[in-house]
Amino acid sequence: MDTISTYKRFENETDEELIYRICEDKDQIGSWNDVANIINELTGNDFGESTYRKKFQAFKKMLNANQSKFVDSDAQLKEIEVQKRELERKKIQFRDERNAWQKQNFADARVEEKLDKLELELTSLGRTNFDKHNNFLIDSDNDMLIILSDLHIGQSFDSIFGKYNTDIAKDRLNQLLNEVVSIRDLNNSKNCYVSLQGDLISGNIHKSIQVSNRENVIEQIKIATELISSFCYELSLHFETVFMSNVSGNHTRMDRKDDAIHDERLDDIISWAVELSLKHIDNFHVLHRNIDTGISDISIRGKSYIAVHGDYDGFNKSGVQNLCLALGFVPYAITYGHLHVCSVDETNGVKMIRGGSLAGCGDSYTIEKRLTGRPSQMVCICTDKGVKAYYPIELK
Repeated sequence: MDTISTYKRFENETDEELIYRICEDKDQIGSWNDVANIINELTGNDFGESTYRKKFQAFKKMLNANQSKFVDSDAQLKEIEVQKRELERKKIQFRDERNAWQKQNFADARVEEKLDKLELELTSLGRTNFDKHNNFLIDSDNDMLIILSDLHIGQSFDSIFGKYNTDIAKDRLNQLLNEVVSIRDLNNSKNCYVSLQGDLISGNIHKSIQVSNRENVIEQIKIATELISSFCYELSLHFETVFMSNVSGNHTRMDRKDDAIHDERLDDIISWAVELSLKHIDNFHVLHRNIDTGISDISIRGKSYIAVHGDYDGFNKSGVQNLCLALGFVPYAITYGHLHVCSVDETNGVKMIRGGSLAGCGDSYTIEKRLTGRPSQMVCICTDKGVKAYYPIELK
């Protein structure tokens, strides 16, 4: 039995595995009887050749019948490998995205930290520059509305038609303050409502504006904040309470008109900074009654005054109708800026009140468009019946 001696049983090999392996070598071994002798010797069984032959044939038949499934299994294994590689790629992408988010979160945290620091510095600077004072009560039937519009801080020009720069802006605000105090004394006004009507700074929305700017946008914001804070603080010394509201203008957008985001206007930063600077002044308050960044609702003795800049809302019947339809109600009055000339009108019972410009005319735009006019601002005396008196104040 030399043939038998050449076959050994593998470690942990089952009977079925051994039978299949030996039967596979039947052509090399010889007859089925020779196969049976080897298997019986290795397993200790005593079966005839037909037992092993039929079992092997049945196994081969079953294997052939399910061959396609084994092929599909190979394809599935390959698919699994592909998916594993894809999973690894996704894991790498996830790590990269997580690192990117962590970097962005770190940057955002730094920005918030700087804003918090800026807030503390503005508050501290305000306490240094503007001393707290005693408040007083005023018995009166009227309040004052100041439409502070189109300051264009940062713009600088000198022509035959006019002259303007930051120093002149400061001087004209002082002139306005003196006029306001005189009007207050004349009417014994109780409270003062300051409506920041947009275009507080010159900005840099056009090349021609960039050329006429003496200060960059950052400096413009700082100067406007200082001037408006000082103006409102001085008002707080003469009125029982000073309220300030703000709408955005077109000069303070941060990109070209077609690309600018509607709510991103630099006027909002100035209003925020003024509020922080005068936070410790008990009789100064900022009104947060904005319907939109460009629409503010000011309630004065029961009357609704809607403030807009005027670049979206025409100073005419159609403009008033469109705005009222958008608001869903009819206000007592609409206040405007934008056109740089004080004006008063009325349409369908709605008062239209427009403020002027602190800069006046004399830059290349107003010269080429033949837009002449003196620097001016609008002041109104308001009772529970509405506007009692209009004061379009011309400035030197």
